[in-house]
Amino acid sequence: MNQAHPPADPGAAEPALTTRIRDRYGDLSRTERQLADVILACPGELSGYSATELARRAGVSKMTVSRLVRRLGYPGFEEARIAARRGGDWGSPLFLLPPDGAGATAGGGGAVPPPEAHFQRSVEAVAATARQTDPAALAEAARTLAAARRVWVCGARNSAFLAGYARWQFIQVRGDVHQMVAAGETMAETLADIGGDDALLLVGIRRRPPAIVRLLRTAQERGIPTILIADSHSVLEGPAPALTFRCETRSLAALDTHVAVMAVIHALAAELIRLTGEAGRARIRRIESLHEELQEL
Repeated sequence: MNQAHPPADPGAAEPALTTRIRDRYGDLSRTERQLADVILACPGELSGYSATELARRAGVSKMTVSRLVRRLGYPGFEEARIAARRGGDWGSPLFLLPPDGAGATAGGGGAVPPPEAHFQRSVEAVAATARQTDPAALAEAARTLAAARRVWVCGARNSAFLAGYARWQFIQVRGDVHQMVAAGETMAETLADIGGDDALLLVGIRRRPPAIVRLLRTAQERGIPTILIADSHSVLEGPAPALTFRCETRSLAALDTHVAVMAVIHALAAELIRLTGEAGRARIRRIESLHEELQEL
């Protein structure tokens, strides 16, 4: 987990498969465009086909497949397949779409799963995350949150609401829990005041924007105690913090499920309640008293 990897986003270091096709589309022959249209309709399918199968599906020759992948800048068909597979691993919905629209699952073929199958998949995601979560690390993370002068939470895209959920849980039993970054502010304006006696909870579920990756790296360099919640499928950019929790997020649809992430956050909050003891209980009582006084609920 802690070894260096190339950038997780396949488009960060080189153009994505679909970008390459669109950039060169005007230069393609008629049969190459016919093949390109099939790939663009569902680019994730490419990872599951051989060159012969793809040619048959598009109604072109295998030679057309070879010509197109070379035009796109890949040495061969296998490299194009790897690029398509990386798009799925990185969580791009475009690469996870069902091959036949509403008529197949994101896993590739078959009938649309019934609603109960999605619930079952969520249960499995939580169970898989629980199996790979070290209870000792979870307890250490909660101690870090309890002992910090201030706690900062941060996330982007899907991870933003998960970071917000973490803050809402933590503020029930301890004060000084803040979310980076407030509207109109930059990360630097907040990070300048965060030190080694604070703690940072960073939610970085695929697909992580480059700014989140840079924040993680800078926080480590500055010696800020950092807890990272990530997915269990995409590679981590550079060394991960010691307190890293990997969550199962793959689903039966083109969009990830985040129930396991919320389960990890809830487990941290539950341990935080225990660690804060009477001080935490007193804070809950004050909050509830103020709810009544303000008639908010």
